[in-house]
Amino acid sequence: MTIAHWHNDYCTGDDRIDREHQTLFDMVNALHHALERSAPLLELRDLLTTMATHTVEHFRHEEALMQDHQYPGYARHKQVHDNLLAKVNSLINRLERGEAVLGSEVTACLTEWLAHHIRGEDQSMIRFFQAQNQTLLQPTLNP
Repeated sequence: MTIAHWHNDYCTGDDRIDREHQTLFDMVNALHHALERSAPLLELRDLLTTMATHTVEHFRHEEALMQDHQYPGYARHKQVHDNLLAKVNSLINRLERGEAVLGSEVTACLTEWLAHHIRGEDQSMIRFFQAQNQTLLQPTLNP
């Protein structure tokens, strides 16, 4: 069963951001499937770790765009990113300690967060860029 469904209203207008978001939806679904079949804790940890790595890269990309375009909501948006990463890292740590996690809690939280974040924070960011007539260019990333 797929729980995170991609809809066109999630599109931001930036192909790279949209592909990254779609990958996150796929990862949430993979995690959900693993939880449904009672996958071993190590497998769940690995799925969450892969998701966290992708999420960090995605957030770096978004945050670099916001800085490059002097987005006024940068600090708030970055805090939202940091909060999600803290939750994901907490789940990873719990799994590494051998603690069970409620699958429905994990996937529902991630699915809701992803949909809410894209429709809220990310859409606001894109509207700001569009209002400024700014084309989304590749951000300047610091190594």
